[in-house]
Amino acid sequence: MISINAILEEFLNEQKQRLKPKTFRDYESVVSLFRIYLNDYAHNYLDDANLECWEKEIEEDMESFTRIFGAEQLSSKVFGEFLDYFIIRKVMSSEDFMKKAVRVMKKLVKWLYDNQYIHQAVYAELKEYFSEASNLPTVEKVSDLIYEETKKSPQVMYEEEEEGYFYIDHIESGKLWLQPMFGGNKVIGPLSVPKKITDLCEEGWQLSGVVGRSQGKWYFIESGNVYR
Repeated sequence: MISINAILEEFLNEQKQRLKPKTFRDYESVVSLFRIYLNDYAHNYLDDANLECWEKEIEEDMESFTRIFGAEQLSSKVFGEFLDYFIIRKVMSSEDFMKKAVRVMKKLVKWLYDNQYIHQAVYAELKEYFSEASNLPTVEKVSDLIYEETKKSPQVMYEEEEEGYFYIDHIESGKLWLQPMFGGNKVIGPLSVPKKITDLCEEGWQLSGVVGRSQGKWYFIESGNVYR
């Protein structure tokens, strides 16, 4: 078995031969984060036997996952959690970095298949995931735009505030309605936002932050992340 560490090094070495230094640094950054993610989170997808093996190793080596396992552990769930969870919540990346991360991971998946590290069925699942992941940079852009809106919010004592995680319940041009994830059927809004935000958002997306009501109007007070 060839370890994930060895596979990722082989991938990077090949890319170094064909890429300009600046672009290669992007590849190195993304693959480094992918390795961190794998060692910290990917054990959640192990079966009982492999989990027992990992638990024995982790006490001595916190980065043992990528050392003791091979490409058979690189599933669509792993790539999906890396981009949809780790990059957004842990790295808190920009729209530009998310574009780079998606591009590098797509290239890695194609390379894994071309070099026979993953089977056709796994490759098909991963291709399907990446066809749906094309809007991840848009999610990051919305997060950045909402953050800019918090700077424009009135510096007042708000009559009502809601903090936590919300679903985007309804969208109209320049207006958002939110539903707290843990607040029953309550709907908050409308929040008046620039049209460029509502043009990019989709109903059902999630976001975290703080919203407040002042003089009958709702505002974004603090922003966290946006998730699709």
